[in-house]
Amino acid sequence: MYKKILLSFTLIATVALVTSLSTRSNQAKIDQIDPNTYSIEQVLNMLGEEPMIHSIPQVDLAKAKVGEDLIFKGYTVRDGKKSKRISNYFVCTDCHNMTSEFADISSQDASERLHYAKENGLPFLPGSTLWGIYNRTSFYNDDYVRKYGDLVTNARDTLANAVQLCSKYCASGRYIEDWELESIMHYFKKNELHVSDINIPDKDKYALINGTLTEDQKVNLAKSIKEAYVQGYGATFLETMPRNERPYGKGGNVGNGKLIYEKACMFCHENKRVTYLHLDDGKLSARFLWRNRKKYTDQSIYQIVRHGTYSKVGRKQYMPHFTKEKMSDAQLNDLVAYIKQIAKR
Repeated sequence: MYKKILLSFTLIATVALVTSLSTRSNQAKIDQIDPNTYSIEQVLNMLGEEPMIHSIPQVDLAKAKVGEDLIFKGYTVRDGKKSKRISNYFVCTDCHNMTSEFADISSQDASERLHYAKENGLPFLPGSTLWGIYNRTSFYNDDYVRKYGDLVTNARDTLANAVQLCSKYCASGRYIEDWELESIMHYFKKNELHVSDINIPDKDKYALINGTLTEDQKVNLAKSIKEAYVQGYGATFLETMPRNERPYGKGGNVGNGKLIYEKACMFCHENKRVTYLHLDDGKLSARFLWRNRKKYTDQSIYQIVRHGTYSKVGRKQYMPHFTKEKMSDAQLNDLVAYIKQIAKR
């Protein structure tokens, strides 16, 4: 009788010890997990958020490589043959950076964007970065309806449709085929945001991994995460500044203006890289722009920055305009101040 009781206690103790060791082992494994390696999509799904419309469970690196070719070169090599170019006039990187444009990726401030471009050697482009676009939920926001009308209706909340709109109209190209679109989407998936890219407290990151969050805490954390990056860039179209309101560079920051000229204007115009007009940092270019400063034509820096030009037969290479979010009025005045300084040397 006593032997049976002793044996029972021994078995219970053994089970308890094994369970305790197993729990400790599992906890040790959890503690070794770095939450920063989790993608934003993974984390939001863990917090109960609905999957995105364009969600891709697992990136296909071969497809992502094809997507990279299409984005950077406008074509790829498939079955030993060069594919048809998406556009004969532009590639994605003519208007979009492929890396972060802000130290704080929740920002849309034009001055912070310029500072980051300077510090990281990036061009100052009219389009939003494609880095992290996989995690966005809205596109062609705000005033883009003024430029593209009903075309933006199906593109505003669908990444695939936004890509098609950009390929056909923004790039003066064509609608892309299904395999091309799939490859580009896998490239975007490869470059999705991770927890390491956003600013949230470490305690919240580890609480999520440890499974210690209440339902309310999950809701609040999901909200904080979505506020830590831009889910849809704003786009405010500004009208050309009236002639009597133009400061013509007065009080402008020449240093900032030089940076904008080099990283925005000359990025496309130097040696007519993707345009019909050549610009450099010499007197002739500056005097041309300064001479036309008071006009309301494409030759005026005040007009062209805010309205750009449109693609048309015989001149498909147009100039995209800069929204308020991409170049502020103060930055435009900085640009004019630099042009004025060079023109009057």
